[in-house]
Amino acid sequence: MIKTIPLTKENIKTIALPGLERNLFSSAAWLSVLCQTYKLSLFAKYIEENDQIKSYIIYSIVDNFLEQKICICSYCDYFDCHVQTPEHWQMFFDSLRKEYPRYRIAIRNLRDQLARENPNFALLSKERFHILDINDDLDSIWKKTHDSFRSAVKQAQKNGIEVKRGARADLDKFYKLHLRLRKSKYRLFPQPFRFFDKIWREYMESGNGFLLGAYNRDGKFVGGNVFLRCGDTLYYKFNTSDLNFVKLRVNNLLLWEGIKLAKELNLKFLDLGSSGYEQHGLIMFKDHVGAKCLDICHLGFNPPDYKFSQKRILKVFTHTLTAPWVPDFITRAGSSIIYPFLA
Repeated sequence: MIKTIPLTKENIKTIALPGLERNLFSSAAWLSVLCQTYKLSLFAKYIEENDQIKSYIIYSIVDNFLEQKICICSYCDYFDCHVQTPEHWQMFFDSLRKEYPRYRIAIRNLRDQLARENPNFALLSKERFHILDINDDLDSIWKKTHDSFRSAVKQAQKNGIEVKRGARADLDKFYKLHLRLRKSKYRLFPQPFRFFDKIWREYMESGNGFLLGAYNRDGKFVGGNVFLRCGDTLYYKFNTSDLNFVKLRVNNLLLWEGIKLAKELNLKFLDLGSSGYEQHGLIMFKDHVGAKCLDICHLGFNPPDYKFSQKRILKVFTHTLTAPWVPDFITRAGSSIIYPFLA
């Protein structure tokens, strides 16, 4: 028998979901940030055996003028559900179909082989994913990096780049660069500032998050990385840099300082996140640090009468409000409006 509960902050504390803290994206802290930022409707379905939860899925319900879908799970690089058998996955699928017959189902899958093998889900696309094993000593990790990576780190140091741990006031500097980079290089909205503010309150204030800022010789903030800790892993979650200082090789030094931070915290892995297959430079950057590469699989199911997404409306809105002539404050305001529809 399947049971379903709203996944509120209180319910997370009272119900014993096994393996919830196994990675950042299934953790209670991350889900809390998402709910506070985007007002997600999160639910858990679970199956009990001998009064203990054996399998469960966590999902968000998206229902707006653009589309109707069940997402496992919104605003996450990946989300692997805790499902023990193929039969359990089929039971969860049947339950979702019964409750939401007109909704499509979307899954961002990294390690859940049972979801990939379920015949109801089609493979829609893939992303690259990198994770770095940092169990060796720092000297060994350094020697395993590519020559070009080590050269770039040394070049950044020679250019006078200094990396410091940021305070709350530095979050504004980070966000301004983040907005300009997303807008000018990718023609995309940045995440709304409130998202980073919630992350700061949930992670930095508890000692589980770190903002590393890079400064040039004049003391100008020219790049930054946001790292989040969960379990035995440090997550390289957000990166930004000033495009006017690309030749200083800021990002290489920031990543190396992140590796040093992970070692200082006695962690075992550095999660380098996802990269689009077309992002050849980003993939090479992560390859050169010696990270292992896997695939994130986007799986999906469309019901027979599914009305396809109207997200082309968002594309027009995004393209307009990220134009070079649009002031940054307008782009920032647009991100607050648009991002809740990107679940």
